[in-house]
Amino acid sequence: MQIWLAKCAGYCFGVKRAIKMALDARQETDRVYTLGPLIHNTQIVNQLRKKGIAAIEDSNQMVGEVVDIRSHGITRNQRQVLTRNRNKLIDATCPYVHKTHKIIADMVAAGYPILIFGDGNHPEVIGMLSYGDEETKVIFNDYQVTDSCHWQKLCLLSQTTQSIEDFTAIIGRLLPHCNELRAFNTICSSTSERQMAAIELARHCELMVIIGGKNSSNTKMLAKLCARITNTLHIETEDELVRDLFSGIQRIGLSAGASTPDEMIIRVYNKIKEIYGEGDAVTSIAKIPAFKEES
Repeated sequence: MQIWLAKCAGYCFGVKRAIKMALDARQETDRVYTLGPLIHNTQIVNQLRKKGIAAIEDSNQMVGEVVDIRSHGITRNQRQVLTRNRNKLIDATCPYVHKTHKIIADMVAAGYPILIFGDGNHPEVIGMLSYGDEETKVIFNDYQVTDSCHWQKLCLLSQTTQSIEDFTAIIGRLLPHCNELRAFNTICSSTSERQMAAIELARHCELMVIIGGKNSSNTKMLAKLCARITNTLHIETEDELVRDLFSGIQRIGLSAGASTPDEMIIRVYNKIKEIYGEGDAVTSIAKIPAFKEES
């Protein structure tokens, strides 16, 4: 039996930055709030709550508090409400998400209708949409471009955690219907690196185990992409792993979403080793074999 870890997996710089900013703020005050979960990882959010960093859902609830804006960003109206209510804002919005807000605002000012490629129910996309106007819409893979569709000019950009393959496909479908198409590649580099590494590993494995929040867009995308290639499990913790899942499996790949800490990857790796009754537990991510093409 062999287990490999994808060359790029786990925390991205935006998540590390958001957590550090929240913990630093907590050192300066008795309590810190986030509007919605700081990141999409239930285990980490629970740990932060125990440290005095609590997530609430209504921006109107907070008056005169310290509010850490989550990595996914918030809507323009939510930011205005928080400011009006005299809250001290600590902006942990991922810089890649901030970039999408600016592009949308600039393109609206330039008179472009805007299409956002992504999950319309995801907080990042809801935040992006708030910087648009009445002509700004959210689309996804099932968007129907009919013969009657035509735009003199159009702006297209993506939720930061989508796949470049799917984004490129929608560009190809829209382009014949536009005199001018401004397509911005707003998929973050960390997302692309994780996706490419997971796909590469999946081609050599009988089973891929993707670790991360069930509500994490980038983790779900990793699982979706790997499932196109090989058998794939998306889990949050090692408790979801049972012996029957590995029957007849000898080559296993691991990858993890951008909000998954090293400690969870280690725990999953050790649980798989335990199921197979092989080797001692590891205590460091560096001890997990990294995938190499010649493996």
